[in-house]
Amino acid sequence: MNVTIKDIAKALGISIATVSRAMSNSPEIKTETRERVLEMARKMNYKPNIWARNLQNRQNNLIGVVVPEFITFFFPEIIMGIQEVLNPLGYQVLICSSCESSETERKNVCMLEKNMVDGMIVSVSHESKNRDLFERLLNEHIPLVFVNRVFEDLPSARIVIDDHKWAYKAVEHLIKAGYRKIAHLAGNEHLSVTKGRIQGYIDALTDYGIPYDPRLLMHVGVQQQVAKVGLRYLLSLKVKPDAIFAVNDPVAIGVYLELKERGIRVPDDMGLVGFSDSPTGKVLGLSSVEQPTFEMGRKAAEMLLWQIQHKEINTETLVLDAKLNIRKSSMRQHH
Repeated sequence: MNVTIKDIAKALGISIATVSRAMSNSPEIKTETRERVLEMARKMNYKPNIWARNLQNRQNNLIGVVVPEFITFFFPEIIMGIQEVLNPLGYQVLICSSCESSETERKNVCMLEKNMVDGMIVSVSHESKNRDLFERLLNEHIPLVFVNRVFEDLPSARIVIDDHKWAYKAVEHLIKAGYRKIAHLAGNEHLSVTKGRIQGYIDALTDYGIPYDPRLLMHVGVQQQVAKVGLRYLLSLKVKPDAIFAVNDPVAIGVYLELKERGIRVPDDMGLVGFSDSPTGKVLGLSSVEQPTFEMGRKAAEMLLWQIQHKEINTETLVLDAKLNIRKSSMRQHH
């Protein structure tokens, strides 16, 4: 049962012409009228015919990609994987960065929707409040794949790694290297990757008979500059940690540089493990969990293509493997 302009006009008690003009952004229409019309259209799940036309002939060959940032190597590598699959098939890939802002993310997605992309691949910003927006896109059968950072309770296609398992392995490695007071600098609270990594950290401690101390866990975020605050807090504790497991490499690298400045030796005084195995981390000798970034991008593109070709929304979660690379930052010489 498709909603028409007529239905919207009826619901608002205004003329069809007014609705039509509001939809086409006519200057004769007052802003508040336009907003009422668009709001009602959203509520009634109205799909303009332009979508219907495009779905029939699907001529756009445009794919939208929204990632949180380009500062680290992580998301650019995912994008390279996406392009490797889509470019040879004649797709244009429109790439946006939300700069870790929920509002910019919303603008990016709405812009891509207006440009009538055939589908989107999204990794959400650390503060994303746009679940409602993505839910609407899914309800409107717009092909969508989330990669790395996902909404856990949204029935959508996603590509992730087992964050719990790999955080567990990272912490287990620190325990086996002889560290006992292991702190965790965690990401933003509602991020899916943050939750998985915290649980892995707690479970590894518990399984090895080390009581979990909530004081050793601090939510700092995912950017390098937050490491300073996290480390300052951990070093202010009465019982200081002897190792830190960081939510990702940028935070771990920030910690590493800060420790160096304070004359605290890694790994002798403080063990350190990151997550995402960045080129900078490798140079610094940082132990870290390596994620299959290219593969994540490739698989996301393949999943999206499947949805576009079958005109069906896929809600499968694909869990890719990762590996822990142990380097000198966590290899304490037993004295």
